[in-house]
Amino acid sequence: MLKKQLGALFLATCLILTTLPTVLGGSSTQVITVAGDGSGNYNCDGKDDHVQINQALEYAAKNPGTTVHLKGPFTYVIGDSLLIGSKTILEGESDVKIKLASGLPVWGGHDSSIVNKKAMLMIRGSSANDITIKNLTVDGSQSDYYPKVKLGTSCYNMATIVNCNGLTVKDVTFQNGCNDAMLISNSSNILIDTVTVNKCGHDGVYAYHVTGITVKNSKFINRTNSSVRFDSVTNGVMKNNECTTSGGGYAGLELQGTLKNIEASGNYFHDLSAPAIVHLNTKETSVNIHDNRIENCA
Repeated sequence: MLKKQLGALFLATCLILTTLPTVLGGSSTQVITVAGDGSGNYNCDGKDDHVQINQALEYAAKNPGTTVHLKGPFTYVIGDSLLIGSKTILEGESDVKIKLASGLPVWGGHDSSIVNKKAMLMIRGSSANDITIKNLTVDGSQSDYYPKVKLGTSCYNMATIVNCNGLTVKDVTFQNGCNDAMLISNSSNILIDTVTVNKCGHDGVYAYHVTGITVKNSKFINRTNSSVRFDSVTNGVMKNNECTTSGGGYAGLELQGTLKNIEASGNYFHDLSAPAIVHLNTKETSVNIHDNRIENCA
């Protein structure tokens, strides 16, 4: 009898310990699925898919540590921003694409502040932290639906990140965009790794007032501006990237503003319509540029 009571007590204790992190507000480790074939926790049909994806992201934000998994093969067509909250992983599969819908009113423009530059992927707030975006394609639909939009005029950003501490973007392709692939402002601890930026409408990575950013192992095909721009950056690293052009565009690395502890090394800059690295009105402390390969740049 005593053994049965002890066994019951042991099982009850295990149950309590299993549920305790949730009760105490600890992080979740669950994965919720968004799908286009009806098999997900949230299901899309290729039209206004931002509705269901944002529902999943809202759930994740309320349950820190949740992964929102976009199931493929599927093209998720969005007509509004995807809003990503703290301690969230947004991931796809190799054949997942997020594509901007046609016929939308203009997002952004020269008169909009950075914090209001609406984008396909958005992170903004006073406490956004520990976010991962990985393994998907973001298509800005420029040549498909917005060929008349003047590139580089702050319209239809692909990603705008403001006030974020801790962001990883890995194995993501940004393509066919009207403006920046990734605009990052007033943020810290940023890692961009194994990313492809193919023909965006402004900078591939535009880091403005950022502390701690590494861009590595990535490929940039310029069309309008620079591959990477560090403007008023502290502790910035650009290494082992390839920067080239599809025709037009600017530098591989554009340096501006007050810069401290910057390293650019191991990069391959080739066939650019501008110098591989440019310095524009900079105030520099410990800027170290070395061991880069430069071929056929202006």
